[in-house]
Amino acid sequence: MSSESGTYVLSFGGGVNTVALMILLLNERAPVDQVVFADTGGELPETYETLVRAESYLAERGVPLITVAARPGGRTLYETALRRRVIPSVKWRWSTRDYKVTPIHRHYRALGTHIFQYIGIAYDEIHRMKDSRVEFITNLYPLVDRKLKRQDCVDIIQNEGFPVPPKSGCFFCPFNSLERWHWLHEQHPELYEKAIALEENSKHFPNQRLTDQVYRHRASITLRELGSTIQQETVDRLERTNSECSGYCMT
Repeated sequence: MSSESGTYVLSFGGGVNTVALMILLLNERAPVDQVVFADTGGELPETYETLVRAESYLAERGVPLITVAARPGGRTLYETALRRRVIPSVKWRWSTRDYKVTPIHRHYRALGTHIFQYIGIAYDEIHRMKDSRVEFITNLYPLVDRKLKRQDCVDIIQNEGFPVPPKSGCFFCPFNSLERWHWLHEQHPELYEKAIALEENSKHFPNQRLTDQVYRHRASITLRELGSTIQQETVDRLERTNSECSGYCMT
């Protein structure tokens, strides 16, 4: 189903907002020609599971899910950062540019039409909206247009019987919140260790850390130090509550 004026594409991240937007657009029979996901090779296991479910959901409705990937030298984002001895930067955003934006735009250009790009920004994060800097792309924000907030997105997903995913993003993202680092440490300790290895391999360590975004106004702390703190907090919490559940919830 293609519009005469262009191609309608959902930019899919695999998190709450874009899963809800996928469901909303299809249920409203809005024009959706394809769904595009940029794979850095460093997404959470839950995100890849969501991707599989989404592909099946879309296939039943006749919409293709296209996965694009930048693999300079055949390397994932994690492998590239490890090889360059750097970590993703909250300032320069080179990882987003090279592993998300560039492969998506390359795919769009190959389509040879104007692109109407659905973006999953909710009404409670309206400050993130911006026009496309590329002349052949027009950004659309259906969640904002309908004043749908994050909880509304969760409701849409649950009402459809679709599992609610955690926040999408690389497991070693420098924008991770403290809660997300806690969650990663407890749910995927092997990935937390890989994030430590990346941080400590950086030629700028310890002056630059993956925790800088979380602790930019506090005392410096490394992922290894944070992990030790989390372990002690977990022991203390279990001793206080005697609870079987030791996980943190992602919102």
